[in-house]
Amino acid sequence: MAEEQLFATFILNRDIEIALPADRVVEAIKAVDRILPVPGCVACLAGLMNLRGTVIPVINLKKRLAMADDAYGPDHKIAVVRLGRTLCGILVEDIKDVLRVGQEMIEPVLPGLQGEDRIIAGIIRLADGDRLLEILDLDLLLDQTAGEELPAGQGIAEMPQVSVDITGQQRRQYLVFTCNGMEYGVDVSNVQEISTLSGLNDTFQSGSIEGAVEMRGRMIPVIDSSLLLTESQEKIALSEVSRVIILLVDGIYCGFVVNSIVEIRSVAAGEVVPVPCAKKGRGAGVAGMLHLASGRNIMLLDMATMLAGELEELGRVAKISSEIAEEKKESASHAHHLITENSYLIFKVERDFAIALHNVQEILENCRIMPVPDMGGFLAGIIDLRGQMVPVVSLRLFFGYERRAGDGAGNDKYIIAQAAEGRVALAVDDIVTIQKQQKYFQTPALNPRLRPRQDTLDRTIELITDDDLSESVLVINVENLIGNHL
Repeated sequence: MAEEQLFATFILNRDIEIALPADRVVEAIKAVDRILPVPGCVACLAGLMNLRGTVIPVINLKKRLAMADDAYGPDHKIAVVRLGRTLCGILVEDIKDVLRVGQEMIEPVLPGLQGEDRIIAGIIRLADGDRLLEILDLDLLLDQTAGEELPAGQGIAEMPQVSVDITGQQRRQYLVFTCNGMEYGVDVSNVQEISTLSGLNDTFQSGSIEGAVEMRGRMIPVIDSSLLLTESQEKIALSEVSRVIILLVDGIYCGFVVNSIVEIRSVAAGEVVPVPCAKKGRGAGVAGMLHLASGRNIMLLDMATMLAGELEELGRVAKISSEIAEEKKESASHAHHLITENSYLIFKVERDFAIALHNVQEILENCRIMPVPDMGGFLAGIIDLRGQMVPVVSLRLFFGYERRAGDGAGNDKYIIAQAAEGRVALAVDDIVTIQKQQKYFQTPALNPRLRPRQDTLDRTIELITDDDLSESVLVINVENLIGNHL
């Protein structure tokens, strides 16, 4: 299994998602009332704040990223992050989620599309590209002047759970959420991810178990927090800020539906007030109460005790639903294999070419091509594919053919092709057909025009035309096109 990395994600300007390595995020809190401005400093420095006796700088991330709208709403948050051995606050609109990401889901930003300040280290592609997250390179946040570097070998692992403040008190991190108007906290050591609730399978709904969600091949039973934490039998009223917290308790994964995520707060042991338990059961699952000077009360939960009576049923639902999901996945995979196996999309660029159908994501027409200064050559520009910048390759220029009259005026069709190396939009003259072809042949000697691109034309197939004639069609190797020429 590919190595996974844990990221915490935050919102900017409602629709931009910024991802930070979770092991660099110390906490994410509601914005403090007073951030002291510092005259004469860099424009992106919002000021200084007092974090439990330590003064730390606070960065206006919108200004740092040169966004036109650099103001924040009244409910914005501060993500406290580690820069080397120092701490820094980053202004964000809100907490989105915490998620594990496989390396195959991370795409680099092409060097030609970046400016000198390469603060965006990469793009996380989720939901088949419909959701894109920009990875912020924290080491470039303050132009590499924040402090000493991390020790060698300390990379992305888990969210930090225990720290020691300047008074020597041990501190733990708690994820604070709301449920029916009250605030609760769960120890970060139990939290695996935070996500939006979608695709709930209610087949095994019973008691406080709402159903199960699939997350990267694992079916996870989901509990309604209102039914577990309160005496009310009313379920959580879902909204766009509702989240499901994925917990790992005594070796069992489960989801916890909550109204909203408030913050990730660092709490000293001395700040927790014990709560006498009048009876066993729910009361025994309360680890203590955190009283804040603002008047807020946060009930801290001991999830192992809280879920003790539910774990057996949770484990059973997880096992059964995972078996069913695996059967469906195997069936769907087999059907997809039958459709795409040995199938090709035939298209025209002066002559007929082909591309393996499994490399084709979609076909677009009348795209708005955004030119990039000094790009030149066979690269025609970039297109915005649902938030992802995809380079456009003119196959006419790539293979040495002359431009057509009216090129770039909406006459081309664009094949969005993808491979392990990335994604590209191929500008072609026309789409011809889709054909299933069991056999392919090694490409013979190419003519002088195509010979420089021989690495991308390593095989041919036989196309049967409408006149029952056989035509040899060159197949474009998408992996080599992207890997060797972009």
